[in-house]
Amino acid sequence: MSQYPRDEFDKVPETSARQGVHRERLIPSRSNGLGLLITVGVLALLIGLAAFLVLPRLGIGTGSDDPSAAAQAPAPASASASAAATPTPEVESDAASPSPTPASTPTPTPTPKPTPTPTVPAIDRTQPVAVFNASGVTGLGASVSGRMSAAGWAVGTVANWGGAPQQGSGVYYSSPELAANAQEIGAQLGIPALETPGFTGVTVILGPGYR
Repeated sequence: MSQYPRDEFDKVPETSARQGVHRERLIPSRSNGLGLLITVGVLALLIGLAAFLVLPRLGIGTGSDDPSAAAQAPAPASASASAAATPTPEVESDAASPSPTPASTPTPTPTPKPTPTPTVPAIDRTQPVAVFNASGVTGLGASVSGRMSAAGWAVGTVANWGGAPQQGSGVYYSSPELAANAQEIGAQLGIPALETPGFTGVTVILGPGYR
């Protein structure tokens, strides 16, 4: 007698071609084991490729022989210290170099305005000159008037002085326009010329002591 309990498979007709179906052992075939090995190998290959391509980019597992890692490695402290100790040549600034001094523009000196010279009236010998004798010497007036006429002067009145006694001789004129005539006559006769109001034209008075 079988050790298994009876089930629907025990009710198979005797004429059926199926025999011992319920007694078949479920033994996995060899093909299933080979597929599992292939699957594991593919997974291992994918993991290796991922480790080879991804991990170097992340900087994991790189050795000292990697030139990219050596390039990215910080410089040694001694090299940094020597670089810091090396003096940097200073560039001379433009302010240190002597700049050319611009030539100073000479200040123009103001030209002093010339002092206006008073206009001296020209000598006019046609103006009549009066001659008065106050010296007490007879004929002195006529003698002096003759000398003046010989010098080109127009002589008008010739007479003895009838006014106040004179202390000296002089040529008197009443306005600045006659100054040139009076000064020229005084230089000729050797007596001073004086501007004195009250005289008409140029008047010569011969005082005491005139010769």
